[in-house]
Amino acid sequence: METIIANLMNLNFSRNEALVYYTLLENPGLTVYQIAKELNLSRSSIYPVVEKLLEEGALVLENKEKDAYYAQDPQTLFLQLKEKYNKSLAQAKESLKKVKEKEERNQYLNLISYSAIIAKARTMLLSAKKEVYINTDIPVEVFDIEFSELEKKGVRVLFFSFNQVKYTRKGFESFSHGMKINEPNRLMLVVDYQIVLVANINESRDEWLGTFTNNPLMVRIISEHIHHDIYLLKMKDATGINFFELHPDIFLGTINEKGTNHDGGKE
Repeated sequence: METIIANLMNLNFSRNEALVYYTLLENPGLTVYQIAKELNLSRSSIYPVVEKLLEEGALVLENKEKDAYYAQDPQTLFLQLKEKYNKSLAQAKESLKKVKEKEERNQYLNLISYSAIIAKARTMLLSAKKEVYINTDIPVEVFDIEFSELEKKGVRVLFFSFNQVKYTRKGFESFSHGMKINEPNRLMLVVDYQIVLVANINESRDEWLGTFTNNPLMVRIISEHIHHDIYLLKMKDATGINFFELHPDIFLGTINEKGTNHDGGKE
């Protein structure tokens, strides 16, 4: 019985409504007095329940010397509920179209673990419609399924890496320093200039940490970073000279520079 009551409550019956319907299904033709007695409830509490169920078609009234109530046939009841639900669903859909959406708030989602970060990156890639920018030393083959889907959709992919890249697909443009990196440690991903994921391995904790956001400034900063990496590599390939070796006076002497060798990797 409790399972049936719980199922009816999931269909938007109150507990008393479910109890009344179940009682009349087992004992058809009861009066309000008899229903109240059967459920050990007051008649005053049963009257409004019976009236509501009668109005909604869950009960049927037979006028005798004393009004007798019957539970609607379950199959008929469920058809009525389905029709009512579909009608409400259609009305809600139409009314929500008229609601003016507020400007989307900036989201920030922190991710912990390599698997969680890769899963988020895959979801982002599959959502792409126009362009993708990536800077990572994670082997490109990790995202082969996603890049296959992007190829079908005609999405342009710009892939930059310090790691070796031997991978080709239509719409996939790779830019690589050709190093051999055995332990990947970074991932920067921008999709449609709308959303960005930045992640790296935290060496002190030996785990990957990442942040996903749709913040326009973060999207712009990471997009520019990836573009600049590609520009510098293309300039090096075009001249045969490392730009920083050609103009050593360009250095600023910052903490950032001291932690970077300008062939691309960390010292």
